[in-house]
Amino acid sequence: SSDDVVDHIRDQVPSDGPQFTGASRMDLPTSGVLVVALGHHESASANYVQAQFAGRLVAKTYHCLCSGRWLGAVGSTGVRSAPLRPVTIHDSYSRSYVSEVGLDAYTSFCVKAHYELEVRPEMQTGGFTFLEVRPVTGRTHQIRVHLASLGRPLVSDAAYG
Repeated sequence: SSDDVVDHIRDQVPSDGPQFTGASRMDLPTSGVLVVALGHHESASANYVQAQFAGRLVAKTYHCLCSGRWLGAVGSTGVRSAPLRPVTIHDSYSRSYVSEVGLDAYTSFCVKAHYELEVRPEMQTGGFTFLEVRPVTGRTHQIRVHLASLGRPLVSDAAYG
């Protein structure tokens, strides 16, 4: 988890070295930049950086390879608007579902490429779509759930695919 990464980095810093706090989080197995703030979790710098995320002032862009038929021509854009409801499965794991009683969630996307595999006719792959995705809100597993709800789960997403 993001917390595990921050803890690992913290373990590498000498005890008299600078303190830092995780300011954002990423789902496993997402790769990318994990933002940290200099200072302890109640410091002005940590509060400032965390407020940027809470106020939706930080633009996040993800590149996603999805299974299934195309979501439009290359260059086309769309928005998935569906409320999400997180459900805790056990202490360290939760899932989210599209639900009328969930929290508002918005994800915009742009189709960047389409891919077809040349396989035997009896193997129906449906192809793949490469998307540039921007979550407007930051709900648990938002991109994964929104794309799966469109019938285009992330490639190799065991939880939602």
